[in-house]
Amino acid sequence: MTWQTLLPERSIRRLDLLPGKPPLLAVWPRYGQARFFDVRDGLAQGEMKLDIPAGEARSGAGWQRFLSSLKAPNEARLPFVRTPALSLYNSSDGRLRLYHAGGAELFLDDDGEEIKLDTGGAAHLVALAFDPLMGVIAALDEQVKLHIFQQNITVGVFASGLTLHPELQPSLAMAHNGSALFACDGQKIVRLDNGGAILKTRDAHYYVGQMACSPDGAWLATSDLESGVLRLYDGQDLTPTHQRFAADLLERAQVEGGQAVSIPESVTISALALSNQATVAFALSGCVCLCEIEAFDALPRPQRLL
Repeated sequence: MTWQTLLPERSIRRLDLLPGKPPLLAVWPRYGQARFFDVRDGLAQGEMKLDIPAGEARSGAGWQRFLSSLKAPNEARLPFVRTPALSLYNSSDGRLRLYHAGGAELFLDDDGEEIKLDTGGAAHLVALAFDPLMGVIAALDEQVKLHIFQQNITVGVFASGLTLHPELQPSLAMAHNGSALFACDGQKIVRLDNGGAILKTRDAHYYVGQMACSPDGAWLATSDLESGVLRLYDGQDLTPTHQRFAADLLERAQVEGGQAVSIPESVTISALALSNQATVAFALSGCVCLCEIEAFDALPRPQRLL
């Protein structure tokens, strides 16, 4: 199961692996427009252009129709949508939604009842993660403090152990049920629990571009901002397990897919997604590639000396 496809759009903003029959990869060339592909063979399964209500209150009938439309062709809920006014994170059953309206303003919509979350004195939120099953929310503010909520209940504000770097974008990734939380400042990766305790820290020794975790938290994937190397880590202890250049993965997919794609060396990976089976989907200059862990080079695992 290794395939690639080239889209007419030269930039991909986001990828989502969606469960269902068939399992789909949602590809977002721009916010408000998605294309869908069968995970198993890369065959196109349709596209969607969202009809985003302009200037209507979120309690209005038009907005409610918009929320009801946020489903993929396999009926899976779209986990994330960006509109001109806000970012929307969606629960798997569609009853719980998180809105980020800019700055540090967060609103939780629980089946039509909207609650503003208390982000304290934060001025900006630089990264967000939302668990679509239990509604655990994590946010990094401009001081790299980690805010954790269990739906509308504040769990606390915690030191993340990270540092903001002007040229790098921090990121968060969360396993389902909030069972694992990964934070990164572009140079350091931290694994935390949903109570804000730091469990493991690893210096990346490269500039991290994209980061994604598997839904069960067993795997973490990152992209190297400069070299285009994709790396896989054990989600428990952050031990690196596999890696390979994205260009090599793409070349392997070209052989199987029969389609030649020329990617400039300077282009970086713009989106990344990861499954429980360590199936990796990534986007590179309009090209989307999906590959299994067997396509990567396994790294030697450290062993205890006898």
